[in-house]
Amino acid sequence: MHGAEIVAFLAFAFIGCFTPGPNVAIAATTGVNHGMRAALPQVAGVPLGFVVMMWAVGMGGMAVLQGNQNLLLLMKIAGNAYLLYLAWKLCFSSKLSNAGTIKPLSVKEAAMFQIVNPKSWMTLVAATSTYAIGHEDFFVRMIWMSLGFGAISAASLVAWAWMGQSLRSWLQVGNRLRIFNLCMGISLALTAVWMFLL
Repeated sequence: MHGAEIVAFLAFAFIGCFTPGPNVAIAATTGVNHGMRAALPQVAGVPLGFVVMMWAVGMGGMAVLQGNQNLLLLMKIAGNAYLLYLAWKLCFSSKLSNAGTIKPLSVKEAAMFQIVNPKSWMTLVAATSTYAIGHEDFFVRMIWMSLGFGAISAASLVAWAWMGQSLRSWLQVGNRLRIFNLCMGISLALTAVWMFLL
């Protein structure tokens, strides 16, 4: 990658990782309801799952998926249905760490969640097709992209979880937590619907 490409890629990765979506919504909600420490497995698992998927797509997996429209549709339905399930649980959560709250994800769960996360698919397909596939230095580019996405994704999840944890005390007053969880649940549901319609 040349200097200008690296800057463009890092800007793309930053926007893709820090903007609202399922991963950051879950990180912020985990920070609010369970604290920063509970979000750390997600901080490790999301970049791991994303990078593994990126390599799979880069090494030819996208060609397989594009040749099977039924599989793509099934993945889209499953991913968005899971997001709607999480949104439903979140909308009806009103106490810190109660049974209705989304439980913190383990490293494995966070990594596997990327398979059904539509935003992850859109981001990694756009990145690999733009910055890696078809270039002579494909493997070097994929390594740089893995490092870039891994670091930026982890940083975004830490930032969102920390923001959530910082709101814990304030949200315990009155109905604030209930309203916060309802808003996050609705935003997650709207994200799922928007991604399904793309």
